Amino acid sequence: MDALPDPDRSELAALWAGALGGAPSPLERRLAESSRLPGPRANLELAARFADLVAATADDGRDAAVALLGDWLTGRLSSPGLPEGDEEFLAACAALAAGSVTATSSAEAADHLLTSAAGDERWRVREMAATGMQRVLRADWNTGLRAVRGWLRSGDPLEARAAVAAVAEPPLLKDAGHATEAVAVVGDAVDLLLAMPADRRADDDVRVLRKALGYAVSVVAVAHPDSGLPMLERLATSTDTDARWIARENLTKARLTPFADRLTVARDAAARTR
Repeated sequence: MDALPDPDRSELAALWAGALGGAPSPLERRLAESSRLPGPRANLELAARFADLVAATADDGRDAAVALLGDWLTGRLSSPGLPEGDEEFLAACAALAAGSVTATSSAEAADHLLTSAAGDERWRVREMAATGMQRVLRADWNTGLRAVRGWLRSGDPLEARAAVAAVAEPPLLKDAGHATEAVAVVGDAVDLLLAMPADRRADDDVRVLRKALGYAVSVVAVAHPDSGLPMLERLATSTDTDARWIARENLTKARLTPFADRLTVARDAAARTR
């Protein structure tokens, strides 16, 4: 059977209105039908359109909206029997939508949902939490940065990974002040990782954080070279094997090519410890 076309805005709006009115099952099933899962790539465009729609929810429907998103994040669905991948897609949609609500209002409950999603075991949910936080950062950098720093302070490697992914986004870093603060966020995440005892370094959540740092250091270094490139050099010349791994991964990125003359020490150190 051919896949159904994605719901257009009017259909999605009608389904959302019904969900807020107490009948979420048709919306859940319609989103699930268009999830593109199982498959290599979920329907991110639909998730983004849904998040935009949720962000436009009237004030008197915000509480019901956040409650429904919370149900999706925790698997309390009104539609029994959905495949596991579709349940994850609904949770990912909820994570991104929580970011949209946080970006457009001061809904504390939505912020809590976004934090919960940042530490979720499912990678698609975590990814959408980071993307949702980027919506908050675009709307109000300072508000988003406070939330990102809260993720770091938790000490949870998955929340730290979401913090890193949220700020390591070039369009957000065109402002020099934002770029400097993003370097600090990534630096704090590096410190969190390197403070982990040896018997924790191989844990899945710590490895997820390490993988994110394997690209994020170079992203923020390009945005603010004066503070970011020295961090990369420190990692490359460290005695810590994970620090050197992070440096080597970042030094392979083409985005660093314009700074080749400032990375001689880091590249030489990385070559010696390969």
